[in-house]
Amino acid sequence: MAPDPVPGFAHGTTGGSAGPIVHPRTLRELEDALCMSHDAHGVCTDSSPRVVLIDRVFDFRGSLVQDGTALLHETGCRVRACPDGAGQLALDRVDFCHGRESTPVEVDRAGVRALLTIGSNKTLRGIGADAGIVGTGLMLRSASNVIVQRLTISDINPQAVWGGDAITLDGVDHVWLDHLRVAQIGRQMLVTGFSAARHVTVSNSEFDGRTAYSSTCDGHHYWLWLFLGSDDSITLVGNDIHDTSGRGPHSGGMHEARVRVQIVNNYFHDISGEGAAMSRTALSDLLIEGNVFEHVTYPVLSDPRQPGPAFAPFAPAQAERCRTWLGRRCEINLADSAIRRDSVDEDALPPFEADSGELVLPLAAGDVARRVREHAGPARD
Repeated sequence: MAPDPVPGFAHGTTGGSAGPIVHPRTLRELEDALCMSHDAHGVCTDSSPRVVLIDRVFDFRGSLVQDGTALLHETGCRVRACPDGAGQLALDRVDFCHGRESTPVEVDRAGVRALLTIGSNKTLRGIGADAGIVGTGLMLRSASNVIVQRLTISDINPQAVWGGDAITLDGVDHVWLDHLRVAQIGRQMLVTGFSAARHVTVSNSEFDGRTAYSSTCDGHHYWLWLFLGSDDSITLVGNDIHDTSGRGPHSGGMHEARVRVQIVNNYFHDISGEGAAMSRTALSDLLIEGNVFEHVTYPVLSDPRQPGPAFAPFAPAQAERCRTWLGRRCEINLADSAIRRDSVDEDALPPFEADSGELVLPLAAGDVARRVREHAGPARD
């Protein structure tokens, strides 16, 4: 039997490998290939296995027209008054605009109202460097056994917060996101809903935060990863994260979210603002090992407002503390800055003990940056 290629919590995920291969050519064919039936609440009910291969860009911008226009016009706000006036705007959702400067906001409807739904037992895989989804994001809700690989997801109303998320996981089990590139997104590059996101692995992907619409006024995208599920278990391994300014991840903090995340052998670089990892509550546990942080303001944010446990060793003696719970030492992280980087809260370790066999065994951090540069993204390997 061939070894399981899926690392971390999503091991055993097979996607649509038991089903036929489909080559959609139009937006409608792609939508149907990923989900042919929905219930009254819009949840996909199509669980037939299927491998969906795409070799081109599917551009959803302008595809959802109401009252003669594909654009949605609302009164929103400026997230922040940037000196050059080029900061991000926001739609007024969950009272986000309270106390902020009001301004008209225009977004393409597809990014907020035409998400591409994926059902259970599906594989969506790009072929070649040009495979991609533009203008809308992927929605996995109440789905299991899904693989998304080797494509770019981009240009979802990058000018506006709440203009669209790239990938949403809500009530899912066994999802593998691999060799992706995510760029130019309005809000979250990856978000979990309030229902559980169990057995999820995000691997070998590039999260490119370069933007002309920055909530932090510095050309960096703030809204990276938001994990809020009732029982999330997530592996982040081998990813290239750059030009962001926070939420790497924002873990926990709402609806008693219980989250476990192993952040291992990733390359974080050129990250400003609040930096990378943010554990928000006592029910959010982050295990951070074997990563490289270059030009990162805070590898792990240490702030009384972010009191959640995170274990991120930067010295051998710290790494040895893992043996009690994991039966091995952790791999130390490397950083070119000592700014508030130490976070070795051992309360983060016990939740991983029962699942230690599902953790990725980390490589030494010294070679991580090179390996990630060579392998992360859709057109590699």
